Amino acid sequence: MKTCLQKFVFVGILLLSSTSLFSQVEEFNMFQDSTVVVTMKNGEQFQGQILSKTDGTILLKTENAEIKLMANKIRSIETVKYKGKYDFANPHATRYFFGPSGIAIEKGKGYYQNILVTANFVNYGITDNISVGGGFEFLSTITGNPIWFFTPKVGFEVGKNMHAGGGVMLIGLANQGTASLGYGVFTYGGSESNVSVGLGYGFASGEVSSYPAIMISGTNRVSNSVALLSENYLIPNSINTFYFGIQGVRLLSKNNAFDIGAIIIPEIGRFIPALPFVGYARAF
Repeated sequence: MKTCLQKFVFVGILLLSSTSLFSQVEEFNMFQDSTVVVTMKNGEQFQGQILSKTDGTILLKTENAEIKLMANKIRSIETVKYKGKYDFANPHATRYFFGPSGIAIEKGKGYYQNILVTANFVNYGITDNISVGGGFEFLSTITGNPIWFFTPKVGFEVGKNMHAGGGVMLIGLANQGTASLGYGVFTYGGSESNVSVGLGYGFASGEVSSYPAIMISGTNRVSNSVALLSENYLIPNSINTFYFGIQGVRLLSKNNAFDIGAIIIPEIGRFIPALPFVGYARAF
């Protein structure tokens, strides 16, 4: 009886060990021949290729050296999908200063965005084609008349360097009801350089706007940390067409985007040539 029990325990340990080993091999195979980013528990990050893996360490080949990393100090390992000419991908490719591009947020990715200090948004990809989000305006909230936003969006890659998207921006105005803007947008280009054309119709108090708002926007990344941005709107009515735009730059790091621009409104240009625009986004 004792011998049988010992054999049973031995077989159990062997099976568990085999399962663990199989899992480690599968995990290693998943990252083999891929460029990965290894994030340590203290926040340090290393990029390279995994050469080998043991129970206690992984051997990572970086651009300058081969280094051993302690497995129990690693927070995460992620495959690098970006293959552009810069050190990292554009962390905020789905929007310009404010308006959307046709590029969708990836599943499990998202961002926090602050516009003009007081407006706050969070958007998150629930699939590779659908994202949901929303936000609030800070000053109106603390005064007891909050302005809130709901911003669902869909986006699809419809061809090489071609993206189409659409969504709704729903705006709640405290006790004054809601207004919304439904839009569609087409983007030509990639995350680093592209141009977008969009159309949107407003809806408020049971009425739909008679004319569409037209957006023409673009970005061009000129270095590892700088991209040029242009966002322009044409809003026609029965008499004329109102224009305003935002022109400026985006300062980039791996997970952050700082926007600095000038709001141009020709109708008030005689008095105020431009208004300052600032924004910030943090990808997660």
